[in-house]
Amino acid sequence: MRDLKGMRRFTHLACTWLITGLGVWGLARFFSSLDLDYGRHYLVFVALGVAAGWLAVNFPHGQLSGGFALVLAAYILFGAPAAAWTGALATLFSQGFLPRGDPLRTVFYNAAQHVLAVIAGNFVFLRVAGAAGSRISPGLAAGLLAFSGTYFVVNHLLVSLYVAPRRSHHPLLGWWDAFRWDGLTCLFSIPTGMLMAFLYREAGLSGLVLLFLPVLVVQFVLRLYVHMELANRELLALYHVARGLGQRLDVQAILDLVLKETRRVVSYHSAVIYLWSADGRCLEARAAAGPFREKLCGSVVFPEESFTGWVLESGEPEIVYDVREEPRLRQEPGLFQVLRSLMVIPLLADTRKLGVLVIGDKRPFAFYENHLHTISVICGQAAVAIANTILMERLVESANTDGLTGIYNHRYFTYRADLEYRRTREAGLPLALIMLDVDNFKLINDRFGHVAGDAVLVELAGLLRDAVGEAGVVCRYGGEEFAVLLPGCDAARAGALAGELRRLVREHQFAVEGMPRQVRISLGVASCPRDALDVTTLVQRADQALYGAKKAGKDRVVLYEQLVELPREWEVRNEK
Repeated sequence: MRDLKGMRRFTHLACTWLITGLGVWGLARFFSSLDLDYGRHYLVFVALGVAAGWLAVNFPHGQLSGGFALVLAAYILFGAPAAAWTGALATLFSQGFLPRGDPLRTVFYNAAQHVLAVIAGNFVFLRVAGAAGSRISPGLAAGLLAFSGTYFVVNHLLVSLYVAPRRSHHPLLGWWDAFRWDGLTCLFSIPTGMLMAFLYREAGLSGLVLLFLPVLVVQFVLRLYVHMELANRELLALYHVARGLGQRLDVQAILDLVLKETRRVVSYHSAVIYLWSADGRCLEARAAAGPFREKLCGSVVFPEESFTGWVLESGEPEIVYDVREEPRLRQEPGLFQVLRSLMVIPLLADTRKLGVLVIGDKRPFAFYENHLHTISVICGQAAVAIANTILMERLVESANTDGLTGIYNHRYFTYRADLEYRRTREAGLPLALIMLDVDNFKLINDRFGHVAGDAVLVELAGLLRDAVGEAGVVCRYGGEEFAVLLPGCDAARAGALAGELRRLVREHQFAVEGMPRQVRISLGVASCPRDALDVTTLVQRADQALYGAKKAGKDRVVLYEQLVELPREWEVRNEK
């Protein structure tokens, strides 16, 4: 894969310098054909071209400029050599020698592709118009249209070739956008260029300059329009985020949504979202995207030792244009060592610091301030949604959790039993229930006090929860009675697990007033569909089995199917 990418990079670089070399060759061939008597006029064309370059609409797939009107006017008035030289010099001055930030390779390429577009257009013009002369005629008009169309196609193809490796890095703009806007600019420039040539012959340079001023105004308006459309697309991305966050999502779904919708604004190589863990006093990677996703998920960052933690503490988003030029990141591990550009945005909800979003790319200067602003807005929306979701989860957890033991309460048992019954019935699986009770618990309370009794229940609940694990759901049914739901488990397996629980409790030393004490439990087991066909009956059957264990001497496991005959007083108890 690396060899393939390296080959593509080498091929693109070779094509870039080949086109640049061909452009220089074309200028050298044209130089001898220039009429230097019009040197002052050429300089005016160059100056107007530089002005058009200042107001050019820059976007990732190139730039939009009314400079083609000058190219066409120069071609009509002075021929291909003047059109090529004035356009190339205007490009070099406007993009290379003025503070625009373009690399020299890009500047030279843009000047060269302009020269090649003029050469191609001139070739097609000569084939279409032939010796049409300078007088206005259908042949001359057809030739100029052919020149303009060829220039547009060649120019667009060469620019697309140059920006091809970067096109996927700009999700807000596509190839069709560049083609559409460039085509509209060309359609406006063709009649303008022809009119400029006519006014130059009638009124000289002053007429040409006066006509070009409205061109600059139109170009400025076009620039505002393009920026407005890009802003609308960013707002559309924000709308998608807001609509997604408006749904009832869990925290993980919100994080995945943020990573997905962020790509609508800016493309990136890798991204990771860290959330603050109060237990571990660290930032845990909860969601990631990109080639390093598996390595990033589950990783932790300690805030006092990292740039990420510093951003979270400061509460201000940071953009790093080039990691290699940032001294604060030289010792930073992880993404900071493999990526060149980074955006680090804190997730803040009011005064709560929830986490950090880190976005990176292997290209330097891949992100800009407008990206940082838009992503910060997305993170602000996501942070509020995460905070609300966490609060809701805590409220639900509090409502479903027993305040003493920390395990699920009777309310949650009722809900979960109905849910598991429906699920296992649809899947054709059994559902088992273990009801257990602490033997002689009243004696513990009477002898050692209710505080000691509560401590025994807390310790017992933790023992049961750890022993059952993911196999079932442990709940406090009421008082000293507990219930264990076992989805997909039949009565035999549930009975075996009940025996194991009984053994663990017998061997465990409970701390009662600082002294180790033994506790005994009795357990009853029933299952669906063998012993019951609904949840209510299942609970009754398990409770009857538990009562059977109590009657048989306590400290034992009884399955409902083992009960042969129930005493009359037991039946009366269950009827009540």
